[in-house]
Amino acid sequence: MPGRAKINLQAELLNYGVNTRGAGVRWFGKVATPDALDYLDLVEPREPQGPDKLLPDGVAENQGRPLLFFINANRLAQPVHEQEAQLKKLRRDLACRGDRAYLAVVRAGSLDVTPVSLTERTLEWSQYQPGSNQALTFFSRLALGRCEPLDEGDQRDFLFQEMFLLVDRTATRLSQLHLKRADVLSLIGRALFFRFLRDRAVIDEEHRHKIVPGAKSLLECFDNADNAWATSQWLDKTFNGDFLPLTEDGSRKFFENIGSRVFHHLGGIARGREPVGDDGFQLRLPIHWGDLNFAHIPVGLLSQVYERLSWKWDPANSGSTSVHYTPRHIAATLVGEVFDNLPNAHKARVLDPACGASVFLVLTLHRLYRERWEATGIRPDTKAIREILEQQLVGFDISDAALKLSALSLYLTAIELDPEPVPPEKLAFKKLLSGRHAILFNWRREEDKAEGPVIGSLGLHTGNRFDGCFDIVLSNPPWTSLEKKDKKLAKELENVSRAIVAKKDAALGEKYENPDSVPDLPFLWKATEWCKPDGRIAMALPARTLFKQRDNSRLARKAIFRLIEVTGIINCSNLRKTNVWPDMDQPFMLLFARNRKPKANHRIHFISPHTDQPLNRGGEMRIDIKSALPIEVEATISEPWLWKALAVGTSLDTDVVRKIKASGGQPLQEYWKSLGLACSNGYQIKPKQKQRDARPLKELPDLNSTDLFRFLVDTRRLKKFPHDKVCWPRLRNRGPDKLRVYRGPLALVKASLGNEREGGVALLSLDDIAYNESFYGYSAAGHSDAELLARYLQLFAHSGLMLHYTLLTSAEIGAERPKFQKLDFDDCLVMPIEKLTASDRLEIHKFSHRLINEDTSVFKDIDAFFARLYGLDELDLEVIRDTLEVRNPNDELGIRASKVPTKPERDRFLRRVEFILRPFFKILGKQPELELWRPSVAMDSPFLIMLLRDRGAKVEVPEKLFREAVLPLANETGATRIIQELDDALLIGMLNQYRYWTPSRTRLLASAILREHLKVFEG
Repeated sequence: MPGRAKINLQAELLNYGVNTRGAGVRWFGKVATPDALDYLDLVEPREPQGPDKLLPDGVAENQGRPLLFFINANRLAQPVHEQEAQLKKLRRDLACRGDRAYLAVVRAGSLDVTPVSLTERTLEWSQYQPGSNQALTFFSRLALGRCEPLDEGDQRDFLFQEMFLLVDRTATRLSQLHLKRADVLSLIGRALFFRFLRDRAVIDEEHRHKIVPGAKSLLECFDNADNAWATSQWLDKTFNGDFLPLTEDGSRKFFENIGSRVFHHLGGIARGREPVGDDGFQLRLPIHWGDLNFAHIPVGLLSQVYERLSWKWDPANSGSTSVHYTPRHIAATLVGEVFDNLPNAHKARVLDPACGASVFLVLTLHRLYRERWEATGIRPDTKAIREILEQQLVGFDISDAALKLSALSLYLTAIELDPEPVPPEKLAFKKLLSGRHAILFNWRREEDKAEGPVIGSLGLHTGNRFDGCFDIVLSNPPWTSLEKKDKKLAKELENVSRAIVAKKDAALGEKYENPDSVPDLPFLWKATEWCKPDGRIAMALPARTLFKQRDNSRLARKAIFRLIEVTGIINCSNLRKTNVWPDMDQPFMLLFARNRKPKANHRIHFISPHTDQPLNRGGEMRIDIKSALPIEVEATISEPWLWKALAVGTSLDTDVVRKIKASGGQPLQEYWKSLGLACSNGYQIKPKQKQRDARPLKELPDLNSTDLFRFLVDTRRLKKFPHDKVCWPRLRNRGPDKLRVYRGPLALVKASLGNEREGGVALLSLDDIAYNESFYGYSAAGHSDAELLARYLQLFAHSGLMLHYTLLTSAEIGAERPKFQKLDFDDCLVMPIEKLTASDRLEIHKFSHRLINEDTSVFKDIDAFFARLYGLDELDLEVIRDTLEVRNPNDELGIRASKVPTKPERDRFLRRVEFILRPFFKILGKQPELELWRPSVAMDSPFLIMLLRDRGAKVEVPEKLFREAVLPLANETGATRIIQELDDALLIGMLNQYRYWTPSRTRLLASAILREHLKVFEG
């Protein structure tokens, strides 16, 4: 337009940290291409296009996720008020895609940015100017959720939550009208399907006379019984699928009998309004049906909503069969990884054996469509889409409702992908749920119970027709351990696993058990039969599979890694209770494997994303590809604690654990028993459970709270035990002394450790005492030096060494819950008191009295004492301190670890790295100097940038290198550390979070420099 400066989008975006020359930027042209498949709604929009319709010029992605949509300001309408309307509409359409994303208007000399949003609030823009610190690091901060002015934008799952509320509210109202649940789901599905067709312009007013001749508008198609019946008949006839069946096959009589109020609610979906009461309509904040533009809402998001609805509406099955609806981005990660570099990927057959509402199958249909397009160079048409759908996808489940929703999701996806979805009559589907073309199978048998877990697809009734049929098996199988009432099913599932393991290795199969009656591992084993030899398996599984340390868990893990070639694991145990997987309370992992036995010395690539509050809050996780550890399978079998140690610590931590294990200590419980001593959990009352005689305890003082004492119990301040009966009195009725576990002297370890050991980790009681379940008691009564032993154990409980060892080896603490389990303490290696010298014993007495007198300066001496006993040095103690600081079990969200390091902490880090490098530089006749480069820029960046050079040497660092190489590389790879070689210097970028700037981390950075980059300074 006249008067407007020409804008070079590529050049302008570079000023704001967007690497426009990299693969992370998608440019939207007028013709769809395979790599723009996820943006078809923006490249070839189906909705009616008005003169004011505005679409973005492209998008900048972060780790494959859309983050910043941008548009050339010259394409905006000239009057300001029209621009405002255009941008509001565009922002809302982009928000309908369900991504945590932002919209940028690129102007000559500025960038205006706002979060995409469905809300009606006035547009609020943040403006950036080229050359400023904020501009240079803008995209990097945006990628990590650190643009505070923009952080008011909607969270990743905002659209999902609001859509679910709308669908759930409508379903609830319909159910109150005495409709069957199956009919409720089908009616809502039909209304949504119709709305989808209308918003995607598959149908318009010209089709109205074919659908409902008596209606004056498409908006009236669900307004009454006649119109709703005609619309449903047209849908069934036109699409010819298992289209959400209704009672009486959706006859006219069915619609006449369901009552007029039903149509208010169905009409609300079609008209874009929400019904209230019987007759009225009102708009609901923050969004309502009219806010949703189904021309942009991804079908995968609809699948997620349906899956959640099925989970809520089928509580008997969902709760007991562990239906965890799978977030779309988690499913996308699994699908993306399992397809990467797959030979002949466009021909792959894929099975989801626990498909639910088909989030995985929907994404897989997308991926297969793209693969065929790229392989043939021809965009798949209606016929090709049907071939993919009918010949390459299969789903199993035990929920009829879920499978109906699955069929709907796949129908919608097929229409979404179709380049020519009109006329609608050509879109007929073959039945997906029944008949010879079925691809979705309900494996709940007629003789099975109607609700709850059953053996389903793992049973013999499925036969072997699917064995060896699939190139890929991917799923999120049920996780929840079966209850006692399902003991028979648990045995059946164990037999399934054992039989498959035995076929592969008779010795392993003979002893195999399913740990804790879990249903997920049988699905993994059965996948090896469904999958072709050398095929691929990808599953979302509980991380307990890696961490459990009981014998049957170790054997199960050994069988998996010996018999299945696990290629990679993304361990997400650090991310539970975050928005990465909302409402997920269990630690989880994403497992990738080849269906074959691994070769000798096979290694697994293991990645453990850390908590990152700003990033996780938006539902994202940082997968640092460069930090993937190649783990030798045999090492994890000989050191079964290794998975947990690497999940929470570094290689430095594993070295500390190995030293402790080689020190000559014994597991505490084993040692305690060898001394003939007693230990136990405290008594439990549980009034609703069976009660047992507890009268012998009434002679003892009662310790029933952890808040009464800090380090020493004063029994004079306690009342006597008051109960005649409790559930678990912990009495030893078979021995001569029923109160054996309550005899003093006692070390009483608290089940909840608290945030700081200064508050007390364990109490010392020199007298007999009753203690409740808040404590784990270790009685030294009967030992020749009982008081010393009890004091020794109390000191050990307060040592950093104990908590560090437990954190790195326990299956649960720091991964599943902060609470301390007795078995965690029992498994700790303690140095037998018999090995202690006279000097050691004197120190125990001295430190114990200081502790009891609440001299908190004693903790440093306690740590040094136990470090010496176990052969640890000061560097090992430093590792222990650092790890406990950034991985405190009570700080599950990683608040301390995510904080920006202070200036003293940064300075300490820099000087320490110099100190480590100095001897090696001296050999080269040089002296290392490590300083922050461009501190003013670095402080505004998610990365701190350091320059390592020979002291006093002048080094020119091209700003272009920082702008176009260092920061974009970090964004694209998820790296937490970038080292860029210059002439006689290194430019080092490190994520600006304290976990990477601890004293012990200096050794890891220095080691990487010496190992990989020292040659830079040899010239």
